[in-house]
Amino acid sequence: MKRYMQRYIHHIEGLPDFTALRFTKYNQYESMVLPMVKYLEGHGVQFHYGARVMNVLFNIHDGQKQAKTIVVEHEGQAENIGLTENDLVFYTNGSNVENSTYGSQTKATGMDGTIHEGGSFSLWRKIAAQDPSFGRPDKFCTDPEDSNWVSAAVNTLDERILPYIRNICKRDPLSGKVVTGGIVTVKDSSWLLSWTNNRHPKYRNQPKGQVLVWLTEWSLTVPATL
Repeated sequence: MKRYMQRYIHHIEGLPDFTALRFTKYNQYESMVLPMVKYLEGHGVQFHYGARVMNVLFNIHDGQKQAKTIVVEHEGQAENIGLTENDLVFYTNGSNVENSTYGSQTKATGMDGTIHEGGSFSLWRKIAAQDPSFGRPDKFCTDPEDSNWVSAAVNTLDERILPYIRNICKRDPLSGKVVTGGIVTVKDSSWLLSWTNNRHPKYRNQPKGQVLVWLTEWSLTVPATL
């Protein structure tokens, strides 16, 4: 929350009516990730797929911390990447989708609360064990029942759902412009279920006339005042 406040506090006036929100033309993967990967590869950046970072070892002394080794498992083989004081290591700790499980049209998704070796929280635990200032990962990963959530994408094939979207949003979901502007919380679900409908088409090859609605359900109760 602190990070988001520092990053977006200048947009506070646009939050009540969502005018501060900005959306990419297509989904974030096609609009941001793919162009970024192409740009970085064109500038000599190497991407290693099929790899897991198992640990980052630090030299810690006199109040200073320096990463010295990255322990990697690449295609089943363990590798150590030595670092110097001139190297930069960027690491994002924790993940709210690390233990994602997937359902199907006929089967509900299950739940996996295991901290898997080579996952984000496993790595954070190993780093934090080297110095308490690296944080307390168990505060974020040991009570999955208190913070799990379910999401689904519903694809419309005809006009039966679209009139309800137009009635709630007062916008045409097929206009090519932003529709909901943010999530719409369903009050009758005790504020746990929400849906959002951004600009369409969401995918470059999405058939004309179809609308993707993203549904989410959270296990934690959010006060109505929020």
